[in-house]
Order: sequence, then structure tokens, then C-alpha cells
Amino acid sequence: MRSWLVCVSAVGLLASSADANARQRPDFSGTWVATPAAAAPTTGRPALPNYGPQLNITHAEPALTLTRTLAGAPATIKYVLDGSEVASRMPARLCEADSGAKWTAAWDGSAVVITLVGAVPPNGKAVKMDVRSTLTLESPDTLRVDMTAQTTGQTAPRTTTTVYKRTGPPSPAPALVPKAQATLAQVGWIAGVWTGARGSSTPETRIEERWTPPAGGAMLAVSRTLRDGLMPAFEFLCIVERDGGLVYTAMPNGRSPATDFTLTKIDATSATFENPAHDFPKMIRYTLGPDGSLEAAISGTGGEKPQTFVFKRQE
Repeated sequence: MRSWLVCVSAVGLLASSADANARQRPDFSGTWVATPAAAAPTTGRPALPNYGPQLNITHAEPALTLTRTLAGAPATIKYVLDGSEVASRMPARLCEADSGAKWTAAWDGSAVVITLVGAVPPNGKAVKMDVRSTLTLESPDTLRVDMTAQTTGQTAPRTTTTVYKRTGPPSPAPALVPKAQATLAQVGWIAGVWTGARGSSTPETRIEERWTPPAGGAMLAVSRTLRDGLMPAFEFLCIVERDGGLVYTAMPNGRSPATDFTLTKIDATSATFENPAHDFPKMIRYTLGPDGSLEAAISGTGGEKPQTFVFKRQE
């Protein structure tokens, strides 16, 4: 009888201890901004922040949702703090299709350890990873992120540290453009070499667009405007698969950063991309005509008449 009571008492103490630990666990919620890093002795340059210059965390047990910028685009990942595996989308570099990642996250005392356990490139061939990030609150408004990873050419894992300061509560999620679900194959009809004239002036102004066929999750293009033996304008373009939809990226005259337009409408012969936050254009639409021509239309605010350009395919 006494042994049974001792056992029950021990279980009760363990449960009380677990409850106490849960109550003492910190809340990581907030908008966090990286503090300036010291320059490395070997390069003279400060190290890049582990999680970027700013991150946004919403912490509601048992989940921690973290938003940061990857490859110039926001990436939001919702971790479950019980060690279970979750999958996420990872924004890719310019004109490359998104990849995926697999993560685990769990408490380690009062710190949270997030582990990247696998990467999934656009070809779907998973790659095993082991990159660990430890999030520790050094004070109510000071967050330390220690990242440990095996670096190519090094015999031992390398740990880098970034300190963030809390500047306020979590930022609200940005308003998203309603997107259409689609694959790159559905806009494959845009591929080809297209030329067309603009206006009726003399000398004639001609526009060319040269689009590659879909491959590797992307279509690439270059556009140029020709007039009187000169090239007054050119543009780099691409359409990539992103998060179940398509994104049209434009770099007029090689401008950086590029501007993204999200696919909002699509059918068998038409695709519309939009970016309401852009000054002009806000909408780009491609339509394949019954005669095999390609019409490109761009417009600004809702009251403006779209500008249209008609192209003929060059064999």
C-alpha cells in the first residue's frame, strides 16, 4: 500500500513539474529586428542575420508560426512544438520554382529548437538535412538565434549567432492577391518567338518577346523594343510555379528588384496576372487568339483602358 502511495505521489510530482515548466515557458510572439553584427576578422564584413533582418513570430501553444524573408519573398512556417514533422514551402531565387522543406520543433528547457531535417527541390528528390536553430529569450525583448550547420569544406559543424530585439507585437499578415491554382503546362502556349508592331509611326516600332518552353518549373523570356535601328527598351521576364499557382516576374531594362504579378485568372487560352500594389501596370494578361496570334494587355487602375499589343508567331 505504501509503495503504491509513493508511486502515485511521484507521478503527481512529475505532472506538477511538467505543468510548472509549461507555465514558465516564454512567449516568443513579436516583431523582431536583428541588431548590427560585428565584422568578421577574416573578411571585414558583418555576418548576415540567421533569420534575416526582421522576423515575425506568433506563439500560441503548441504552435509557433514564424515569418521571415527568404530569396526576397516572405515565408511563413507553422511549427508544432512537440517534435512532430511539418512541411513548408520555401521561396526560391529569382525565376526559379519554389522548393519544399521538412522541419521538426520542440522545447529544450526554456528554448525552442527548430531543425531542418530535409529539403525537397522542385524535382521532388528529397535531400536529408540537419540544420538546427535554437531560439532563446535572453530577456523579455532580446532573442538569440544560434544556428548550427555543417558547412562544405569544414570538418566540424559551424554555429553562428544573431541577436534580435523585440520592437512590438506580431505584425498583421499582409493582404494577399486572390490567386488561381495552375501549373506551368497550362500556359505553355505562350512559348515561342513573337513579334509585333506598335502604332503607325514612321519609322516603325517593333516589339519582340522570346519565351522558352516550360522546363524545371519556369519559363524564361527576353523582350526588346526596336525602332530606327536602335533598342530603346528591353525586359527580362519569367513565369514560375509558386505555392500551387503561377507568378509572372518582370525586370524592365534589367531593373532590380524585379516586380511580381500573381496569376488570378486562367482558362485554356488566357492568363491574367495582377499586382494591385504596383504603380503601373497593375494587370498583365496574355490571350491566344483563334488565328494563332498572341495578345498582351496591360492596365493600371480599374478605370483605365488596357494597352494591347498583338504578336505573330515567328517560325
